[in-house]
Amino acid sequence: MYTNQTDGTDITTWNLPEGATARLGRGRMTGGMVFSPDGEALVVATAIGCWWYNLNTMELRTWWNSERGMLSDVAFSPDGQWIATGNWDGDVMVFDTQHLQCVAKIGIPQNPKGVMGTARSLRFSQDGEHLTLSHLIVRIDDGPFSRDRTSRGRYYTVYNWKASIDTPIASFMDPPKLDSWNFGRDTFAPQTLSPDGSLLAYTSNPNVTSVMNVETGEHIAEFSDDYTKGHWKGSYKLVFSPCGKYLAACNYGNKFHVWNVQNATLEIPPTEYMENRQMSKSLLTYATDGTLWVAGLTSKEVTIWNGSKQETVDTFECRGASNGCFSNDGTQFAITNRHGELQLWTKDTPSTVKSLPAHLVRGVVEVQFSKDGQTLLSCHDPAGYRLWDIAERQVKQTFHSPFSNSVGVVSTSRSRELLAVVEDKRIRVWNLVSGTQLAEIIGRSMNVNMVFSPTDEYLATVSRRDTVIIWHLASNTQIAELQNPSSRVFRMGFSPTGEYFVSVYGDSFSIWDTSCWEKRHHVPLPEQHSKSWKLLFHPNDHHLITRILDGPTLVWDLKNGEQIGALDTTVCLDTSLYKATQQNIQSLHEQPETSQRLWTLRFSRCGTLIAGGIRHGKMGEIRFWDATTLETRMVIIPPIGCQKPQTLKFSPCGKYLAVGAQWQDGQESVSVRLWDVKTGDNIHTFWGHPTDIWSIDFSPDGELLASGSYDGTILLWDVKAFIN
Repeated sequence: MYTNQTDGTDITTWNLPEGATARLGRGRMTGGMVFSPDGEALVVATAIGCWWYNLNTMELRTWWNSERGMLSDVAFSPDGQWIATGNWDGDVMVFDTQHLQCVAKIGIPQNPKGVMGTARSLRFSQDGEHLTLSHLIVRIDDGPFSRDRTSRGRYYTVYNWKASIDTPIASFMDPPKLDSWNFGRDTFAPQTLSPDGSLLAYTSNPNVTSVMNVETGEHIAEFSDDYTKGHWKGSYKLVFSPCGKYLAACNYGNKFHVWNVQNATLEIPPTEYMENRQMSKSLLTYATDGTLWVAGLTSKEVTIWNGSKQETVDTFECRGASNGCFSNDGTQFAITNRHGELQLWTKDTPSTVKSLPAHLVRGVVEVQFSKDGQTLLSCHDPAGYRLWDIAERQVKQTFHSPFSNSVGVVSTSRSRELLAVVEDKRIRVWNLVSGTQLAEIIGRSMNVNMVFSPTDEYLATVSRRDTVIIWHLASNTQIAELQNPSSRVFRMGFSPTGEYFVSVYGDSFSIWDTSCWEKRHHVPLPEQHSKSWKLLFHPNDHHLITRILDGPTLVWDLKNGEQIGALDTTVCLDTSLYKATQQNIQSLHEQPETSQRLWTLRFSRCGTLIAGGIRHGKMGEIRFWDATTLETRMVIIPPIGCQKPQTLKFSPCGKYLAVGAQWQDGQESVSVRLWDVKTGDNIHTFWGHPTDIWSIDFSPDGELLASGSYDGTILLWDVKAFIN
């Protein structure tokens, strides 16, 4: 077993891409986790590679398989000699555990009936010779619902991987289907090998589990498992007993059952093992001594159940349990919650749960430097928020969201000095530089939507969904209540000078005068009842922009509430405005006219330019508009592989624009590009994240650039050599 230690080295500097100074975070959990056969180690598969933890010392041994990352599954061979990983590209790699050297790589099998990727359900046979896996099949239906429906299925293969990685000894396809079971089930197609590798059990239909002879391809048994009353049907997890005679399954409810494979009968009928309160799913395993263990997951706790004796062993708290696994002997259980915290339960010490370093369960939605550049705020919806010490490259404070799937639980002031946090039904206001608490607000029905005024004098919060409360921070008192009866507040914001306050209700927005808190204008929006409207203020309060992803981008006069124009997002016909090759310009003009989307939008610091990232089908562009005339000034088409701008930010000096891209097929890493705003030249490109870049921000002095990714990490880039 691998024994190399990290020797206390700073892992934030391991395997950094060129130009990066640090990596914050250990990656989003994308492929589960697995105990080593001896139970002494836990391997966690993430978007940036595998992390190997020593459970005796609770310390990190090593991090590897980081070249591509984006792992989808991980499995040990029973003797602990091999460990296999699958990734989102469909590749499977087998490593020897002594040196963690790759000894075999299995690629995506060719299948003309669908596009396949995402290798999952990795299982070794007892002798370690056979390896089974499945690939996701995604095919767009050609029928009348082709725009709205996608067919999904599975392609199962079994390899004698030591003999040949090119030709499986068995393979078959679960044909893509257009039904409700397949939608959202692409990660939950359970399969398992019998201990001797002769049988493969898999979910062949929503309520059917099939058992197939690997060598002959013959289906020897078929079991109905329609035991779930809820929306999700069929089994969530399948596992053979050590003798291979029994096949156990658990569903999305609170039951498990066991089939006798030899005589095709139900050995243990559907059995409840816990109350079905907020039940999400369950996990099970056969221990090496034949004991069946089941773990039931709810929104608040985990119940460990002995299926053989049919009795509860232990229950422990775990908020939003999302993924877990048992050790081979059933004496340990590892689970991660929605905050990314890893918890380790041990049978010999009931109710005692150890903690491992946090791995996120979501990407980095937003990053923002503090006023002094010493602290970085990151949002990991719904895993909460973290404050990072830039100098120490460590988390100095974590705020967990009390609301599921909400990104508004934390708000920073425009000066980057104040931070408002929703905690325990109250709002606490902190100074990011000094680290001291300035105010505490206890109000009625606190919502997660809140925003500071430009002078940091006021904080606006939403109460009762249709009411905005304005708080005076110095006195900690309410000074105004802005109502629009029966209209839910979806967005709000202060204008940069603080003269106006705008609240968006989905089908309209209101402009308020902050000198007297009176409504000046109520303006209807053309897209009725949309939650997606976003606000963008001109730095000098000249006008307001409202935009929606698939709809219009409208410009309004803040003083009189009238529409003064709209940003043109259609393909620009004036080729003299392009900074691109003729081939790229032609390709862009050939994209469907109805496919454009304005993905992201920013004003320059001086307010003379507006920059936006626009998608046109499979291509994208970076466009600059004149902030006064709204005319197009320049169109940049990024090079191939970087043509989907996802997020952008002007540098503090306003001369440069940083753009983070979205992943495209065939890429191993995604770019962050620096563009000269005046010339449209690409002055530098950073490569590092294995997937989409969701957020970027410059430090106030312009020397650092932070990029947050879907992979759950933040990379800090040194831009001093490229930006004056």
